[in-house]
Amino acid sequence: MVESWAEKLAIKIKQANPEQTASVPVMKFALIIVINFTVPVIAAMAFGISTGKGAETLTAVSYLLCLRMLSGGYHFERPLPCMLITFLIVAVPPHMDMAEQWTPILTGIALILVLLLAPANMKGYNTIPETYYPLLKIVSALIVCSNFLFFSETAAIVLAVQGFTLLFRNKEVKST
Repeated sequence: MVESWAEKLAIKIKQANPEQTASVPVMKFALIIVINFTVPVIAAMAFGISTGKGAETLTAVSYLLCLRMLSGGYHFERPLPCMLITFLIVAVPPHMDMAEQWTPILTGIALILVLLLAPANMKGYNTIPETYYPLLKIVSALIVCSNFLFFSETAAIVLAVQGFTLLFRNKEVKST
């Protein structure tokens, strides 16, 4: 379904401006990524607002978006599991209660995972040159460390989950 939407939209974009747009496969790939993230984020934000946890859900979305872009992580081969897991990662933590001492522990675990493994699964999923990977690791670590200042339970959970996605490797894909 998502692939179909993305392909139809890519074809329409290409038809509207054939000389100044990327190929249909490249645009389709990019649109799949956008749809895979936008749909679950909008759904999670709506859920969070309806349950009175809008600010916490926005925190979850912000941390996941920033860290995921810079640290990479596992990519599902199909859009539906990707959207479902993204929804769960940002919608569930705002509704979890955990003991206060878990916030620095989970943030510390996330920091260790980022320092050891980030960036992961980046080749073929973005166009960032490998020469910037050490910088991505540093900025990812700084994002995680910011939660030592903010001390957000929601952020700690999201950061730890994102950190664990770095443990799993995808087959390397070739950019189209």
